[in-house]
Amino acid sequence: MLTLLGYVLIAAFLLLVIKQKLSPFTGLIVVSLAVGVQVCLLTGAPLSIIIGWIKEGLFYSQGSDGKIALGTVNPTVMILFAVLYFSLMMNVGLFDPLCTYLIRKANGDPLKIILVTAFTSAVVTLDGDGTTTILIITTAFLPLYKQMGMKLSNLAMLIILPCGLGNCLPWGGPLARAAAVLNVEVNTLFVAILPILGISFIYVFVMAYLMGIGERKRLGFVAGEKAIVTPEQIAQMVTVIEDHDKALKRPRLFLFNLALTVAMLVILIAGWASGAVVFMIGTALALTVNYTAVEQRERITANGGDAVAVASIILAAGCFLGIFNGSGMANAVAVHIAGLIPESMGSHTALMFAFLGALACYALPVDAYYFGILPVVAPIAYSFGITPTEIGVASFMGQALRYASPTVAWLFLLMNRTEMSFGAYQREFFKWSLPMFGIFLVTAIVTGELPIG
Repeated sequence: MLTLLGYVLIAAFLLLVIKQKLSPFTGLIVVSLAVGVQVCLLTGAPLSIIIGWIKEGLFYSQGSDGKIALGTVNPTVMILFAVLYFSLMMNVGLFDPLCTYLIRKANGDPLKIILVTAFTSAVVTLDGDGTTTILIITTAFLPLYKQMGMKLSNLAMLIILPCGLGNCLPWGGPLARAAAVLNVEVNTLFVAILPILGISFIYVFVMAYLMGIGERKRLGFVAGEKAIVTPEQIAQMVTVIEDHDKALKRPRLFLFNLALTVAMLVILIAGWASGAVVFMIGTALALTVNYTAVEQRERITANGGDAVAVASIILAAGCFLGIFNGSGMANAVAVHIAGLIPESMGSHTALMFAFLGALACYALPVDAYYFGILPVVAPIAYSFGITPTEIGVASFMGQALRYASPTVAWLFLLMNRTEMSFGAYQREFFKWSLPMFGIFLVTAIVTGELPIG
């Protein structure tokens, strides 16, 4: 009976979210409550026990072996303050000097312009918001691409692929979702996928170099000859970067903000402190040094929307996971599915999930994938000796292909700005993202983070 109700819970959540009958936030809470009540009625358990399950999902639970499993509050605090922090760094203009320097150095060379586009996209996407990245990069570079006759499809790819990698950073969303489901520290998952992200960023710049060489040949550009773009146009691009939220910029505090950011990332990667603590303290320090008390309140209010939107979903997942696990439905479903998998195939669960996860990432909204699919797969993987970190890494393989999905609403803004149809966009995207998916897999296998047998 618990097995059947577990399947009902997952199917109902997926269906209602995909059909947009409920938002991920309401779906996670309402559906899990409805099925939790059914479990209590059918098993004779008091309805009050549901509150206990939810508390365990949000805060912590203790297993029969005495081990403590953290709930979703910890990753929620981390992502809340991480999004606030990097939004603040965009406000103060931390990355402006390097971006504007590179734009000036490009000087009308298609190869240099494309490399600078890739770098600027990688920097701007650090705040984890795809819409902001699209608006800033297209505003800065679109007139130049049109003036020079460069392919707008290249511009689209140079925005979207760095966005996909930026989304895998601790404050991007998926990492916190996976950490909440698997009861592991966000830092632990981030360190595990760090080599994957590093090599993939190198791939993006190799891709940009190949695009640039192709544009040089197509446009007949010869290094050393008169530039196609004028100094005035370069100045306009620089102005777009410098004038964005100009009143909020703090150029005199550049060195402080840079040192603070580097120190925080070192602490995070080294695992010396929880990401929640690191970003909470970092956000407080950044606000204190850069803004007055009134401005601090304004910055929290202005930047808090994106942070709260993601954080609220992670908290709602605590309700869902608490009921799913506490009621016994998770274990019942995992035992049933594990019984269907031949023993000889069990050790390949992580690798199989990496491929199935790629399809799920494309077909499903991100919350449906991490909160509807991962909680079912994880216990099965555990039964075959696969660790939470390993199955977490496997769940990230599909992020290489995620931004081909029509479920990502802001992709249509990118297509509109770069004048591409959805079909043309997908053809171009898969040309570059499928090799990246291969890089994800190979790197994870070589580093030992993705067991293959």
